[in-house]
Amino acid sequence: MSSYGRILIVDDDPAFIETYKDLLAAEGYTVETATTYAAALRRLDEPGWSVVLLDQKLRGPGGPDTGLDLIVEARRRAPGAKVLLVTAYASNEAVERAFREGAYEYLEKSPVFEAMLQVKVRNAMEAVSERWLATLDVAGTELAIRETWAAAQAASDGNQKGVLLERLVALLLKSIPGFDRLDTRLKNSLEELDVLVQNGSTDPFWQKESPYILVECKNWSKHIGAKELRDLWAKMEGRYNRCRLALLIAPGGVAPTVRDLQLRKSEKDMLVVLIGAGDLDELVRCKDRNEALKEMHRRAVAAVFDRRDDEDPSPQR
Repeated sequence: MSSYGRILIVDDDPAFIETYKDLLAAEGYTVETATTYAAALRRLDEPGWSVVLLDQKLRGPGGPDTGLDLIVEARRRAPGAKVLLVTAYASNEAVERAFREGAYEYLEKSPVFEAMLQVKVRNAMEAVSERWLATLDVAGTELAIRETWAAAQAASDGNQKGVLLERLVALLLKSIPGFDRLDTRLKNSLEELDVLVQNGSTDPFWQKESPYILVECKNWSKHIGAKELRDLWAKMEGRYNRCRLALLIAPGGVAPTVRDLQLRKSEKDMLVVLIGAGDLDELVRCKDRNEALKEMHRRAVAAVFDRRDDEDPSPQR
């Protein structure tokens, strides 16, 4: 699991290589490169690739269709990876051959290249992740949870830590009965959702909650503040009243202003459960995550009443 998000770029254009690195590293992925056919074959023999981006032509515009020739090798040497053909010379014949030989998608070097690159790589990553998650048994899931938590704590790059945190949360939720149907990294022109869970639990405790649960994963390096809570409420309100519960994952801690704002706005028909680093560690290590998450839910509800008792005591009779 520590190799999740590893991308191989096969391209000999330094400008495009820098573009790849800038855009994809910002998404939290690990980007590595090969600039020749021979180097690509050597790199493809390494384990752990999630996505391979192949430029159709190496050695400039007049070069051969080296990327097309590499599709079969990429599929054979890195069978778990999704292969994307990148081309400035798209033709019906090239695209048809790419898909015939097993390419997952193709991408044109056009004026909208950067935007399309992010979208198509994200889609490929999610397809790789979903297939991998579907293969895990209980023991494999538990091992992946522990490895992902360790990798997230050890990672030095903030973007990579964020990707690993989202992956950890998805794994934890999938291990809870009824929370296994979820989508990650959903994005449209207005907003991005880290994790959206379809609540299919048969537990009466969760059946009283909304049909969907929104999960937001926040920065490790600092406390989250009231702005993050307001932004999350806005996302919950935009779900046709079908998302009244959210988990706000905050390994860097929560500023006092967040809890104060929750208290003042507790009449909202929405509950945000704050989950810090200690709570995450508990969810990773505990045997019954369903009960552990229910307890965190209860604490979130009880905190409103506890704070009200402290700040607005009943008059003495």
